[in-house]
Amino acid sequence: MQDKNNIDFENIKRMNEIAQVYEMTKQNKKAEMYHKNIVKLCDRHPKNEKLLQYKIHSLNQLNKPYKSLETTNELLNLNPNNLMILFNIIKYLREASYV
Repeated sequence: MQDKNNIDFENIKRMNEIAQVYEMTKQNKKAEMYHKNIVKLCDRHPKNEKLLQYKIHSLNQLNKPYKSLETTNELLNLNPNNLMILFNIIKYLREASYV
């Protein structure tokens, strides 16, 4: 029997794929709904590195850079060698420089 953490990961992975299809077909409201659900599911497992990465991606898609940066800090505490941390910090700094 699979554990709950693994089941949630597979669900989130599929939801992210569906959201990407909606984004590509310009169905932004549907994509937004999936990203909001991904964030909620990821919040159930705050210490899971893979799920935090999905949460960061969804927060970026929802245009929530500050929350994304907070989540990046959580990920940094779990694994300071994660490359997604660096990319997200760079993305945040680039966007902040245009404000």
